[in-house]
Amino acid sequence: MLKVFESFSGVGAQCMALRNLKNKYKVVATSDIDETATLAYYYVHGKFKQSRKKYTTEKKREFIIKKGIGNKNRINKLDEVAVNTLFDAIDTCNNMGDITKINVNEVPDHDLFTYSFPCQDISSVGTQKGLDKDSGTRSSLLWECKKIIEAKKPKYLLLENVKNLTTGKNKKNFLEWLSYLEEQGYSNYWKIFDSKDYGIPQRRPRVIVVSKLGKCKTNLIKDNIIKQKSIMDIIDFEQQGWKKFMPKADVKGQVKNNSYAFLDDRDWKINGVMISDLCSTQRAGRTGLKLIKNENGNLYERKLNALECCRLMGYSDKDYYNMKKGNLTDGQIMKICGNSIVVNVLESVFMNIFEEENL
Repeated sequence: MLKVFESFSGVGAQCMALRNLKNKYKVVATSDIDETATLAYYYVHGKFKQSRKKYTTEKKREFIIKKGIGNKNRINKLDEVAVNTLFDAIDTCNNMGDITKINVNEVPDHDLFTYSFPCQDISSVGTQKGLDKDSGTRSSLLWECKKIIEAKKPKYLLLENVKNLTTGKNKKNFLEWLSYLEEQGYSNYWKIFDSKDYGIPQRRPRVIVVSKLGKCKTNLIKDNIIKQKSIMDIIDFEQQGWKKFMPKADVKGQVKNNSYAFLDDRDWKINGVMISDLCSTQRAGRTGLKLIKNENGNLYERKLNALECCRLMGYSDKDYYNMKKGNLTDGQIMKICGNSIVVNVLESVFMNIFEEENL
């Protein structure tokens, strides 16, 4: 059984991929400080289980704040039900909280450490502050992972982030990180994966680094056969709200008669209005991607809904409905999607890890 520590866990895309492959695995710990993401992980993977710890509400509140999860002022204002739910989410999913505060002696032994650290400071649409050591940026949290790797020496490591990590001013840090892993005894494999090549009609280029302690017999980043999906597998045909297409700028691309396409006019002042069979990259801070349909020569548009955004990340419909059952809003779910990893890409990578394990 593969024991997994899923840091910067978000909604748990890595866990979704492992679940879908039906190989034996167990998530022994997670780490995330975002309150909504913590709840989303719980609703999808924790199955609404309650903690067995008999703490008072105030002790639970102190527990949450000590972990560094959520905003302290907000946590202090949560009612009893909200505190209990968040505590259950943290405890049952073993969310160790802020990675800078983790005591490595409390980290369970594990075989796979996933560390898809924040991309805000290295993304092409982010702050561009970088990830230098001790810089205090969100992306510099990468270096906090050293203490876990050195203390626990997991057999496998998996990093995912924006492709900008490998270029420009970020390249120096990227190469330094790879060298550090080699010094620790790891063999590294990496490349730029794009979800459009792994069964999901979304452009989402991301770098993935897979490392194994010691030598490896398998190419850990080789491609595997993944079921292909088209726009017709993404559309929620029960969704209403279509309106006449009124382009804001010059239109690039077209939609065939009596068919559908993706529409992106978020950056219309710069890029115009783009129509394509492939969806543009979902972003946490920039929702508003759309669909367009040609109905007997008449064009109509509407925004993608949260279910469709989940499908574009490779989530199951059940994952979406579990988050809704937990009272997450569609806006929160769409933000989670923008911050997440396409499950299909992870499935291909994990197939290689399981192949290596069986050799």
